[in-house]
Amino acid sequence: MRIVGLNNSHDAGYCVLEDGKLVEHIEVERYSRLKEDCGDSLQYFKDIFLKKSNLSLEDVDAWVSIYPERYLESTSLGKYDTFKYISKDKFKFFGHHLSHASHAYYSSNFNDSYILTIDSAGTEANGNVISSGFYIAKGNKIEKIYEIPGSLMSLGKLWGRMTRMVFKLQAGYPRGHQAGSVMAMSSMGDPEKYYEDLKRMVGPDFHLVDQQPPGYVKGKYVKPEDDAIHPYLNKYRLLAEDEQEAFNIAASLQKVTEEYIFECIEDLIKKAKDKGFYSNNLCLSGGVSLNSVCVGKIIPSFKDTLKNIFIPPVPYDGGLNIGAAQYYWHHVLDNPKTNTFVTPYLGEKYDSEEVTKTLETFSKKVTTKNNVNNKHIVDLLTEGKLVAVFQGRSESGRRALGNRSILADPTNPNIKNIINKKVKHRQWYRPFAPSVLEDYASEWFENYQPSPYMSHVLKFKQDKLGKAPGVEHFDQTARLQTVGKTQNPNYYELIKEFHNRTGIPMLLNTSFNDREPICETPKHSLDCFLGTDIDYLYFADEQILVSKKEEKITFVIPSRNNLEFLQLAYKSIRNLETKHEILVLNDASTDGTQEWIKNLGDDNLIVYHNQGPERIGIVGMFDKGIEMARTDIIF
Repeated sequence: MRIVGLNNSHDAGYCVLEDGKLVEHIEVERYSRLKEDCGDSLQYFKDIFLKKSNLSLEDVDAWVSIYPERYLESTSLGKYDTFKYISKDKFKFFGHHLSHASHAYYSSNFNDSYILTIDSAGTEANGNVISSGFYIAKGNKIEKIYEIPGSLMSLGKLWGRMTRMVFKLQAGYPRGHQAGSVMAMSSMGDPEKYYEDLKRMVGPDFHLVDQQPPGYVKGKYVKPEDDAIHPYLNKYRLLAEDEQEAFNIAASLQKVTEEYIFECIEDLIKKAKDKGFYSNNLCLSGGVSLNSVCVGKIIPSFKDTLKNIFIPPVPYDGGLNIGAAQYYWHHVLDNPKTNTFVTPYLGEKYDSEEVTKTLETFSKKVTTKNNVNNKHIVDLLTEGKLVAVFQGRSESGRRALGNRSILADPTNPNIKNIINKKVKHRQWYRPFAPSVLEDYASEWFENYQPSPYMSHVLKFKQDKLGKAPGVEHFDQTARLQTVGKTQNPNYYELIKEFHNRTGIPMLLNTSFNDREPICETPKHSLDCFLGTDIDYLYFADEQILVSKKEEKITFVIPSRNNLEFLQLAYKSIRNLETKHEILVLNDASTDGTQEWIKNLGDDNLIVYHNQGPERIGIVGMFDKGIEMARTDIIF
């Protein structure tokens, strides 16, 4: 039986279940290149799944989606003709939080579990808009026992408001939610300084946080300096102008968040007990479950009650269509729950012909080397190079898990600053994750819990501190991905090769992107590669290593007015991703040229002149002049 789940709202996409097995999950943002995008999921289903499978709409046995039904007809970003092709009465619709809960539980290997869902808000079958759902599950059935209305309290809404209105970061379409930056900030602040303030925000003052300020714009990018002023939160926005105060506010927010989630878990366990239900397992879903700092603390905090915790690969709204399809298959149709591992590698697979054709279109900008293997890649990594990997099917979810990843040596103490500055172009304090061989993870991390989808932040053990500084955050933690041989054989073997060479059973892994959604296609990967300072791109399935052709723009500056002409030359090429060579034909030390070059701090700029630190002498000037005779520009 083939079930297709559609979702056109933010984090839009489709999924396909065949006899209960999740075989494909496509997110619109990977193709539109706009984070958290809405879109016509049916059209994507026709263009991708049906086309390559040589099937038609009639080959789908059941259609599911989430409430409200109108999202299949229109969203804030567009109108859709879903019901023109599929009669509305053929759809089964399910509640927002019920779908979150289903995706978590039916993707787990538990036979029973408590389930807690927390996000901003979502519509249920009865029309209620709730921010949290409390469920219990046994066998193939799920039962809701409690809910929290979104108007009463919404932890997801609080984080959205704080991220945008206080920290001046993005909190949704089209540049994505930067709550992860706030979590990173929290490790460097004093959680007590604004604790009482944040405590009020999750209590009596939530209605003040929840209000939408005058001039608030949704559905398009707004520069922070042009954004609306929130009447209640502006006080904290001004305080956060000081970096340390921003860290303190973030730390207090994180502490209150953890307390709130722990209280919800306690309440869930108590209410389940009143119904005679007990379990050692907990499933979490909803956007707030991406708070991996909190997730890593749950089992140690509930060690007398809980032994296992599970967060699905797509816990945010991108996984709603999966949950709806799983609920229909298991709960409604009464098919038994299976405890097989749900792979996160559910996107498209691109064959060697497409990779080769794409490389040909970039032939003027890149060079390729064939028959490259893991040993060659480890050689590059241990030399300090950044290697982007493109292989297999793309990952579903927010985290790259080895198939669309940028990899680096975690023992390099400077690697975090290098990637943040030259590739990710983001805040200096943002950490990077380790992909750790499953067999060794418990030797490296305290309170170890499996984390195949990069869901847990755990502390390094004391004897391991400083051995992988590139992935060790300021508070001695890391958000790890555990990698097993059956989970991703190719990636496992690469990490194993690095371990054999260095004794370190992990690699630094960050998503293959630069402020855009994770790369989906070979073209996306080459565009990102060429637009950043990534050293190499590795198409692992084809064993092709890609490097950039060195490009230079050269200038000759005459023996007068050095600085004036130098500044004019630089202005014309400063935004180009190329190396710039400039030959100054006389003494550059007397007119401010040397000082200007030094203060510029542009690694792409090389200036040759007759005196000073870059002095090459009269003969050298002559030789260099001949070498640069075919210059692009001569003043």
